[in-house]
Amino acid sequence: MAVALKILIMDDDKIDSITISRSISQSGIVAEVDSVFSAKEGIIKIESLKYDLIFLDYMMPDTDGISFLKKIRDRGIETPVIFVTSQGDEKIASQAILSGASDYIPKTLLTPDGVSQSIRNAMKMHDSLKQRKITELALKVNSTRLLEAQKLAKIGSWEFNLSNDEMFFSDEFYTIFEVDCEQLLSVDFIKTCITDEKELVRFEKNLYDVKTTRAEVQFYHAITTKKGNIKYMNQFIKCLIDEKDKPCKILGTIQDITEQKRTESELIKAKELAEQAVIIKEQFLTNMSHEIRTPMNGIIGFARILECTSLDNDQKQSVEAIKKAGQNLMYIINDILDFSKIEANKMTLEEVRFSLSKTVHSVIELLDTTAKDKGIKLLCQISPDVCDNLIGDPTKLSQILFNLIGNAIKFTEKGFVELIVKEVKNTDTDCYFKFSVTDSGIGIPKDKIDSIFESFNQASNETTRKYGGTGLGLTITRKLVELQGGKINVESFIAKGSEFSFSLKYAKAKESEGRNDDHIGEKISADFLKDINILLVEDNELNQLLAIKIFRKWNKEIDVADNGKIAIDKIENNSYDIILMDIQMPEMDGIELTNHIRNNMGEKSTIPIIALTAHATVGEEAKCLENGMDDYLSKPYDFDILLNKLYQNLNRRVEKSIPLKEVKKDLKSVENLVNFEYLRDLADGDTEFMKTMISLFLKNTPQSLDLIMNACHSDDIQVLKDEVHKLKSSLSLLGIVKASRVVDVIEKEIEDSPLSQKRKDEVTHLNQICNSAMLELQEVHAF
Repeated sequence: MAVALKILIMDDDKIDSITISRSISQSGIVAEVDSVFSAKEGIIKIESLKYDLIFLDYMMPDTDGISFLKKIRDRGIETPVIFVTSQGDEKIASQAILSGASDYIPKTLLTPDGVSQSIRNAMKMHDSLKQRKITELALKVNSTRLLEAQKLAKIGSWEFNLSNDEMFFSDEFYTIFEVDCEQLLSVDFIKTCITDEKELVRFEKNLYDVKTTRAEVQFYHAITTKKGNIKYMNQFIKCLIDEKDKPCKILGTIQDITEQKRTESELIKAKELAEQAVIIKEQFLTNMSHEIRTPMNGIIGFARILECTSLDNDQKQSVEAIKKAGQNLMYIINDILDFSKIEANKMTLEEVRFSLSKTVHSVIELLDTTAKDKGIKLLCQISPDVCDNLIGDPTKLSQILFNLIGNAIKFTEKGFVELIVKEVKNTDTDCYFKFSVTDSGIGIPKDKIDSIFESFNQASNETTRKYGGTGLGLTITRKLVELQGGKINVESFIAKGSEFSFSLKYAKAKESEGRNDDHIGEKISADFLKDINILLVEDNELNQLLAIKIFRKWNKEIDVADNGKIAIDKIENNSYDIILMDIQMPEMDGIELTNHIRNNMGEKSTIPIIALTAHATVGEEAKCLENGMDDYLSKPYDFDILLNKLYQNLNRRVEKSIPLKEVKKDLKSVENLVNFEYLRDLADGDTEFMKTMISLFLKNTPQSLDLIMNACHSDDIQVLKDEVHKLKSSLSLLGIVKASRVVDVIEKEIEDSPLSQKRKDEVTHLNQICNSAMLELQEVHAF
C-alpha cells in the first residue's frame, strides 16, 4: 500500500488553492493535503507538522514567497518546495530555484498532469540533494578520521639486532597485526603476513639493501593479519651503525594506511555521485527547455499566423508584442542551454568554410531594426583587404557578435554602436582578426568590469531592473571567445560608452575548395505539397492545431496521430510520403516509433521522417539521426525552414506515395470576454468543479476590485501591485484574456512609472472589463 504524501498548499487565493488540491487528487498521487492562506499560518503548520512537500505562492498577504522560502531554510527546514507563479513570472521562478526551491509551476499549468510531473520532479530533486548531503557528511567524517589518524600517529615499530638476532616490537605493532602481545615474533612473522609474492621479494631486497648501503628505504605493501584481515602498510626501514662503523641494528616503522585507502575508495564513489549530479542537472535543464519550448512553439507559431491576417493597428501591436516576448524568452532558454553545455565541457567547434563578410553582415542586418527602433545608428567597418574565405565556426562568431552588439544597443539610449573588423596578421595558412564593438552608451564602472562576465550577474541591480536579461550573455561570450583561443577585453567610461574587443585566428580556406553558394533560407513555393501525403505524430493539442493551421496556410490538409501506437495503425492503413515526428510522447515515443517503422514495416520502412522536438541540443539531434530519422527541427520552428526541410527530404526519396485522404477539424472560436477552454480542460468533465470556480470568482472579485480601485485612487502602490497580481491567476483560469492584457500593462506601469495617468486609466479599464465579465458569467447556464 502506497504511503500518502503529506502536502501543504500556501496560497491566499482560494481558487488557486482548490485548483492545486483538485489536480493532486486527480493526478494519481496518494496525498493528504492541507491548505493555509498566509505565511503566518504556514509557519505554524510547518513547525508543528512534518510535510513531504509544499506548494508556495509567490505573493502572500504578509510576505513574498522568496522571503518565506529563505525564512524556513534558515530554520533548517529542508522540505521540498514547488514555487507557484503567474504567467510571465519566469524571472521570479528562476530566483526561487536559486533560493532553494525544488521546482516551479505556472498557474496556467495547474492541471493533474502538470502538478503530477512537478511533484515527481521536486521529490526526485530533493532525494538527489538529500543523498548528496549524506555523501558530503560521510566524506567530512572520513576526512576528520584521517586527520585524527595522522595526529595520533598510528605507527608501529620494530627493531632487529644483527648481533644476536633479537627482535623488539612496539605495542602498536601488535595492534596493527592483531597479535597477542605475549606472543614472541620475528622478522619471519612479518614475511608470513605479506601474502603477495612480489611484495615479499621487495621486502627481503630492501632488508639487504639497507644493511649493505645504509640507506633509508620507504615502500608500500599489504598484509594479512593474524585474524585474516587485509591491511595496507606504509613502511620505512633503515640501518643503525655501532661505534666501529659497522651495521648493528635494523629499525622499521610500519604505518597502517588502511583507513586512508578506504577513504580513497569512498572519494572515488563520491566523485561518481558528483558526476551523476551533473548529469541530473543537465537533464533538468534539458527537460526545462523542452517544457518551455513546447508551449513557445504554439505561442510564436500562432503569432506568426495572426501576423499574416487582416489586423487593425492595436491587434498588430499586440501580435508584435507576443512575438517579441516569445523571442526574448527563447534567447533566455538558449543562454541557459549554452551555459550548461559550456559548464559540462560539451560545447564543440565546427570546422567549415565560411565568408567572414557575409557572417558579419548577417548579424548587422538582424540587429539593424532593433537599433533603428531605438533611434541609434548601427555602423559596420570591415577592412577591404581582409581575407574572406576562411575555415572555422561561423555560428559561434555570429553568436559572439550578436551578444556584444545586442548588448551595446540595449545599453545605448542615443548615439551609435559600431563594429570594426581588422586583419592584424596574415600567414600562409592562417589569418588573425581583431573585432571591436564600440558604443556611446551608459558605460560600466571600473570596479564592475570584471563582475559583468560572472554567471547571472550584471553591473548593478538597477541595470537588471531597467534592462532585464539573464546575466549569462557576456559569460557565454567570453567562454566562446576563449574556446577558440582568444581573449576579450573591455574599456569603458561612465556616460561616455564602452568598447569590447577580441581577437581570433581562422585558417585560410584553399582555393580548390571553391566558393560555397549557400541556398539555405532560399524561398520556395509550397506547390510541391499538392499531391504529398503527410502524417504528423504529436501528442500536444496546441502543436497539432498550429501544424494544421500552417499547412492550411499552404492549402494542404495533413493527417494527425496523437501517439506512436495510433501512428502505427495509420501508417499500416494509409500511404504517406513523409512523417513529422514529435520525440516525447506517451504510449510510444518518437525514437521507439521510428525504430519500429524502420525494422518492422516492410516497404514503408523507408518513409522519410523529420524529428520535431523541443529538446534543442546537439545530443538530441545526433540521437534522432542515429536512430533512423532523416532530419531534425527544433521547436519553435520557422515555417520557411520547415517547408525547406520537407522539400529537401521529399526530393531524396525515389518512390512516390499514394495520396492520403484529407483530415478536417472543427475549430471553435470564442468571441466573448470569457473563454472556458482552459477551465474545461482542467475540470475534465466535472461541471460541479467549474461551477465552484465560477462561484468563487463571482464572490471574491468584487472585493478585489474595490481594493484595487481604492488603492489606485490613494496611490497605495504596494496594495495595488499585490491585489492586481492576485487577480491575475483567476483571470487566466477563466480565460478573460482582455483583462489579463490590461493587468500586464498595469504591472509594467507600476514598475516604470507608478504614478502615471496611464496606470490610473488602465485600472479603470480593468474594472470595466471585470464587471462586464462577471455579468457574462452570471448569464452562463450551459456548461
